[in-house]
Amino acid sequence: MSTPTEELAPTTDGTRLRQSGGRAWAWTRSPAEWADTAAGLVWRCHGESDFWRITEGVPSAYDGSALLTRVEGDFELELDAHAEFSDLYDQVGVMIAASETHWLKAGVETDNGFWLSAVYTREESDWSRERWTEPRVELRVVRRAGTIDALIKDSDGWRTFRTLYFDGAVGVGPYSCSPKGGGFDATASQILLTQ
Repeated sequence: MSTPTEELAPTTDGTRLRQSGGRAWAWTRSPAEWADTAAGLVWRCHGESDFWRITEGVPSAYDGSALLTRVEGDFELELDAHAEFSDLYDQVGVMIAASETHWLKAGVETDNGFWLSAVYTREESDWSRERWTEPRVELRVVRRAGTIDALIKDSDGWRTFRTLYFDGAVGVGPYSCSPKGGGFDATASQILLTQ
């Protein structure tokens, strides 16, 4: 069963982040602990949590922690995400969700080193990744006329690493999950959302 976007990401009721200009935000699953600090949003994600569906025979899950705010039409979200990873597939980054079966997550994760990773799910998950150097990423997702570009900031500036079509109302914001581990501490800072 899919959860409607209105429940995934509020428009009026919810948490207000000091970095986000008074917008309403809500957790898909409240983290074990979290705080909105001057340095950014910090939280401890639950162990054995994931955002994934069907592909590779991995059990489907939508029980990671994502803090989302609802947007429609064109938008741009930028944030700096990093984590104190400890286990295989620990990950942190940005989530864009229309429902529990239609979403995009992009960020950094661990698997014998660090990987820049993007998973687009429309009933089944589609995973792409490339080597990365550290447990920190500066991410930007931009939607224009329904097309989303996911960009990463590297030594040469901003570059696109994933492009796809994803229109309609969505919840957007930082996320983390720990599919095989016991959870870890994550931070999202410099959160900037424009429409």
